[in-house]
Amino acid sequence: MPKVFDIQPGGIPRIIARIEEQSWIQRYVLTMSGQCVLDGIIAVLSFFIAHILRFDGYPPGGEAGRMWLILPYLVVARILMNMALGIYRRVWRYSSIADVVQITISVGIVSGILLVLRLTLVGVANYLTVPIGIIIIDFCFAAAGMVNIRLLRRVTYEIVRNAGIHQPKIRRRVLLAGAGQAGIMTLREARNRRDLGFEICGFVDDDPDKKRSIIHGVPVLGNCSEIPAIVQRHRIELVIITMASAPRKTVKRIYELCESANVPVQITPGLYEILGNHVKVSKLRSVQIEDLLGRDPIDFNSWLKSTNTHYAGKKVLVTGAGGSIGRELCRQLLALKPEEIIMLDKDENGLYEADRELGTGYGKTLICPVVADLRTPARLHSIFSQYHPQIVFHAAAHKHVPLMELNVAEAVLNNVVGSAELLKACAEFEVQRSVMVSTDKAVNPTSIMGATKRVAELLFQAQAAGVDGKAHYVCVRFGNVLGSRGSVVPLFREQISNGGPVTVTHPDMVRYFMTIPEAAQLIIQAGALGKKGEIFLLDMGEPVKIVDLACDMIRLSGLTVGEEIEIKFIGARPGEKICEELLIAKEGATATKYDKIFVAPALHYDFASLNESIKLLAEAAGSNDERRIHRILSEMDIGFGASRENRDISQVALA
Repeated sequence: MPKVFDIQPGGIPRIIARIEEQSWIQRYVLTMSGQCVLDGIIAVLSFFIAHILRFDGYPPGGEAGRMWLILPYLVVARILMNMALGIYRRVWRYSSIADVVQITISVGIVSGILLVLRLTLVGVANYLTVPIGIIIIDFCFAAAGMVNIRLLRRVTYEIVRNAGIHQPKIRRRVLLAGAGQAGIMTLREARNRRDLGFEICGFVDDDPDKKRSIIHGVPVLGNCSEIPAIVQRHRIELVIITMASAPRKTVKRIYELCESANVPVQITPGLYEILGNHVKVSKLRSVQIEDLLGRDPIDFNSWLKSTNTHYAGKKVLVTGAGGSIGRELCRQLLALKPEEIIMLDKDENGLYEADRELGTGYGKTLICPVVADLRTPARLHSIFSQYHPQIVFHAAAHKHVPLMELNVAEAVLNNVVGSAELLKACAEFEVQRSVMVSTDKAVNPTSIMGATKRVAELLFQAQAAGVDGKAHYVCVRFGNVLGSRGSVVPLFREQISNGGPVTVTHPDMVRYFMTIPEAAQLIIQAGALGKKGEIFLLDMGEPVKIVDLACDMIRLSGLTVGEEIEIKFIGARPGEKICEELLIAKEGATATKYDKIFVAPALHYDFASLNESIKLLAEAAGSNDERRIHRILSEMDIGFGASRENRDISQVALA
């Protein structure tokens, strides 16, 4: 065994360095040996002091003899009990209340044995019985000694560690909004990380029982509505929102109060990120626009077990896999353990990025990237022949409303003809389930994009009616998806970073919003629930005014609306609605077994004439005859082209 101890000038650091060089077994033995020695010394001292206090000095002859007789067995018993309870595996510099409880139990068990011996052997073997007073005193001193020596190690460790950390000369005065567990963990981390330069001045919390109380030495200064006054009174320089599970409305209210007080705001990570005491003040983030949408994101994870049976071991084809929603859909499908995911897209760059992100590290599921255009029947036939998908998710589409108004033929060829060719392949190769990703713009469409998506919905519903339950075909309608490519939030971020102006089409324009994970989860659930052409949609809460969204994003960037960044109204673009709708009035919606997901049955439609309309649309698109395309769509009874006054509209608020 290599030499460990070398006591010379500077010997202690040398000892520590040598210990670090040992194998983990050697370090464990050395550490445990030292702990046993210290606990043994404490056991000896506590038992001896207990006798001194009990007899007001050194115990008389008989008592002294019994003390020295029992002492070795007591020391060994305490050390063995500590070993049995795993106390020597605990790191002293991280000692906590759990260690205090464990040590107290260990000491108490041995003291309990002494007490049992006292009660059962008195008058039989008096030389083994210890007076009850000594047992009690010994228990108190032994427990206190073992606990305090560990706490002393933790305190010295904190002192030494903080002494080696560069601490900023100027410390920011911080107010914590939320005095719950997340707030307490944030306080502890701020104290441990002195290099962050945070000086925690107090909490605010709406719980009336916490008002004016003191938590870990920090006062609760008032409720959240008092933030502006508290900021001014205590010269607060930063507010940290530490409400891990607070509703988004609460976060927005606190943010607006801080904004009125002209103080910056940060927020701790969500609850899923702080489980197990993993919250770090160094992980604080700025308030995101998603925090201000007025509703909480919907979590579908509790339903994945029931959904898993529909996808486990299956071959799944995802069109548009290189896009924001398609990629997230593939990511979430991986958790359901399909045999194979075929990622299809005509955008090779998007598909390349998706394949790099998802192509490794996901167990036995095979990832197959395929570059193809849905409008090419021979290519589709080849892909279906090679992979034989059992489930198809159709997320490929042209989605930009103003751009499709300028490229009418392309919108028809991609969104309608491409969908029709995909459905032919699904029927020929007997796909079990097929889900189409649609949009709220398909309801009473005023745009070419919305009209083509409505026609694609009808194609799926026609196929569902034709197979009569032998295969399942359904549609999913979305609102605007936050953060997806080409959506309003990335546009506003770019405009703000460029110094403005932020362009809003109309001051009254509102939209429904959902997150990318919500969109993907809704598609997966619809694939499991749907059967005969139903349309599934999500309760997305109240629609959000786009101008309010723009104002919030400017303020989140630390800028002033109208002074540093201007909002410019440019007028509604071709094909855009002021208010989007989720359902046609005749559709109606009913709840499903899953909260927040609603379903509308397929409407009666003359599917016999649909194929002829599709043929005419394809011919008109092939010849780039935009006027003819508009005329055909207007004659298809999908609500396209009618004036808003004569249209049967239902702006559905799901509850």
